[in-house]
Formats: sequence, structure tokens, C-alpha cells
Amino acid sequence: MSRRPSKRQHTGIPSFGAPSDADSPSSQQNSPSSSASSTRSLGFSAVPALTTLCARVFVANFLKLRNDEAAWETTAQQLRLLPDFLIPRLFAMLRRSWPTYLTHEFIVTYLLRGPSITLSSDLPGVKKGTILDIPRLNAGVRELELSGFGEISDSTFASLLKRLPRLHALVLRGCTKVGPETARAAAEFCHDLKILNFSYTSVTPLSLASLLIACPEVEVLKVAGIQNWTDATFANFLAGIGEGRNLPALRTLKLRQTSLSDASVEAFLALCPALQRLDVSFTLFRHPPKLLVHNGVPALQKLSLTSTAVSGADLVIIVSLLPHLRTLAIGALGANRGSRPSIGNSSAMTMNDDTLRSLTAILEGFLFLENLNLVGNTKLGQSAKTDRALADFITRVGRKCKRLNLAGITSLRSSDLVGLTPTEEKGPSLLEFLILNNTGIDDEAGLYIATCPSLTTLEVVGTKFTSEGVFPIIDSCTKLENLDLTSCRGIRVMDRRRFFEVWEEARR
Repeated sequence: MSRRPSKRQHTGIPSFGAPSDADSPSSQQNSPSSSASSTRSLGFSAVPALTTLCARVFVANFLKLRNDEAAWETTAQQLRLLPDFLIPRLFAMLRRSWPTYLTHEFIVTYLLRGPSITLSSDLPGVKKGTILDIPRLNAGVRELELSGFGEISDSTFASLLKRLPRLHALVLRGCTKVGPETARAAAEFCHDLKILNFSYTSVTPLSLASLLIACPEVEVLKVAGIQNWTDATFANFLAGIGEGRNLPALRTLKLRQTSLSDASVEAFLALCPALQRLDVSFTLFRHPPKLLVHNGVPALQKLSLTSTAVSGADLVIIVSLLPHLRTLAIGALGANRGSRPSIGNSSAMTMNDDTLRSLTAILEGFLFLENLNLVGNTKLGQSAKTDRALADFITRVGRKCKRLNLAGITSLRSSDLVGLTPTEEKGPSLLEFLILNNTGIDDEAGLYIATCPSLTTLEVVGTKFTSEGVFPIIDSCTKLENLDLTSCRGIRVMDRRRFFEVWEEARR
């Protein structure tokens, strides 16, 4: 909330189907300063553990202690005596509150202990030497996350892994030079790996095949955004795996933003009999029903097809056969990997009101569905029929989810949200996260949103809300902690970041 807002840029409604800077790792580290998100702390519903209270007090007084030489001498001794398992939690708290004060010397002296280590390039004190010191100080680390180190070579990461044989989880997201050498080192020295995240690196399919053979217990595999993953290079992966082998432990597979098409995805899934979570967003994937013909019905709990060219008919078929779904992301369907011409033309979208009606009838009976994402399906709500497919969907399905994202559906009206209101039969909505950015709603929507007692996060970026429409929501939604009012022109710019304070002042 303390960041200086940048000048407003009139860029219109964003293109939801297109991969953009927001899909890259750096976007997580440098979020736009123009965001007008207001937050508040509601305290705690239970008494925190004594160790948590002590850690909070230490972090709150960290700078004061560091500046007092006598006090720090005693504190440093106590810090060295902390049990290893507490260090990762303390490091995370210090990283959030005092990132610029965590020097290389401080990190290697006090914080490279415990079962897990997390370092990212946005920490000024983390250098190449910090990373290379990990085996010397904590050779038994089980979970290692190194994110965004695009300047460190493949050979450096390989030499690091050769000295960390007990790793269970390895995350190298955004370390763009990580490649075959690192994968080979992991295959040779880290046989206990269960979690692998090579997203936005340069790991090749062939080198990954050798690693998966050496680590048969891998449960999570993420290779999003790797440019060299094409159908041609993936053939090397299949050859490396060989006939008769599969990946029996794999539960989560993320192929997002790769250039794989149907044939490659189907061949990969044929190796994963126990798969539960699949993300093929922003790929060339088109025909999910083929999975059923060749592989049987997967017991998927999560399916993400955002910005793929999957047709409405195919979508209905595949979803009808996945009754255990908990998460379904079907944003910007038909955008064909974010082709800007197709996004600008809503007729290119494959999700229309008729498809939504068919999905509503199916999803209404799903007992476990919690997270539903329809972002950017601009063709919804444009049917000439008097019965609103969006309103019916929210009444029968959306209100029962915990997370619902309808951003970018420009034809969404306030009246479509009437289904959020409780009835004697259905009770109150279960929604905790509701995203309605760049839709056609106004203050009327506030009356319906205010009936969601579990709501903790609400985003209404670029809508017609005014203060009078938001006040009733805060009045009724006592658990609301995050409120994004960016580009809501009915609310003063200076009030958007501090809207909870504005509300308190108005109510006083």
C-alpha cells in the first residue's frame, strides 16, 4: 500500500488469452505500482503458538536490535541456538519485512539452516556465493527453492546439486540457464526427488527423461514456459523414457506455455496413470476427448485449458467425465495460444452461452468443485435469449465454489449476480475469492456480493463501482481482507488504496 502509483495508462481491457509479461517469473517480483489494492488485518481467530509470537516480536524489532551493538551480541548468540526447523519460517518473515537488510553475510551466518531453503533474485543480499555456500552449511537440506537467477550458469547449478544428495524438492523456476547439465547432476546425485519445478529454464526433454528414470518417485513436475519444448524435441523425451516404462507416482503435470500439441500431450499422459492435476494452458492442445479414447478416464482433480483452441463440444464431453474435479480453468477458450487477432474478435471464442448452459447442468452435480475460472470468455452473455446463461450459472454453480473468476466477461451485468443471495434451500454462498475485473457491473452488484459471508478477497478492477456500492459489502462481509479497486473511476484515486480506512471514517 506504500508504493507510489504510476500514471494511469488508458490501454483498455487487457487481452486475457495472450501470454504476457504477467506469465513470466519476473512479474511476481515486480508487480505493477499502479495497482490500487486495499488490505486490512482482521487479527487471528485462534491464539498463535508461542514460537510464532516470539518470531513476530523479533522481526518487528530486528532493525533496532541490529543497530544496538550490545543487544545484537546477545541476540546473535540466541539466534544461533534456534532449532533448525524454526529457521525457514523466521527467514520468510524477515524476507517480507526487511529484505534490504538481509546481506550475504547475515544470510550465510544465520539463515541457511533447516529442512528447507528459499532464495530468490529479488533479495539484494543473495549472490552466487550465497548459493554455493548451501552445501557447506546445510548439505542435508530436503527442499531447495532458487527462483529467478537468470545469470547463474548451468554448470554452477550442476555443481551445487552434486553436493545435495538428500533433496526431496527442487524448484529452479526462472533460472533461465538451467539446462541438461543440471538435470544430469540431479539424476546422478539426487535420487530421492519427489518435486521438480523447471519452469522458465532451458531443460531439454531428453535430459528430463533421464532424470525421471533415475527418480521414479517424482510426484510433481512443472516445465512451464520452456521454449525448446516442441513436438520435435518431445520425441526425444519419449525415446529417452523407452517402451514399457511409465511414471507411476506422477500426480501433478504442468506443461503451460510450451509448444506441445495433442500428440505429444497424449503420449505424455499415457505415461501417467495416477495423474490428478494437469495444466496445458497456452499450448497447442485442441482435442481433450482423445485422452479418453487412448488413456481411459483420468481421475483428474484439476484441469487447466485456458487459452487453448478446445471447442465447446469437446469441453462438455471431457468435463462430463471428470466428476472429481476441484479446479477447472477454462479462460479465453478459442484464443489459440493468445493470438491477438482472435482475442479482438469475440466470434473466435469457443465458449458461448449454449456451452455454458451445458456445463452448468454438468457442474451442478459435482460435489468437490471449489475453484472455477472463466476469465476472458468475451462471447459469454451475448446471446439474444431472455434467460441469462451467466445468471443461471452463478445461481446453480458459481455460488457453491470457494474461488470464482469471471474477469473480462464484458457482458456480465450486476443482475447476473442475484444468484449469490441466500435462500432457505441453498443457504449463503461459499465464495471466499471473487474476481469480477473489467466486467459491466456497478453498485447494484454490491447488494448481492454483500450476502457472501465468507468472502475474503474481492477484485472489481475497471468496473463502475462507487464508494456507495462498496460500503455495504464491507459492512456485511466481516472476513473481507483484500479489495482491489484499481481503475474504478467512481472512487477517488487517493481513496482506492486506503478504502478500508475510508469506510471506517465514513461509518464513524
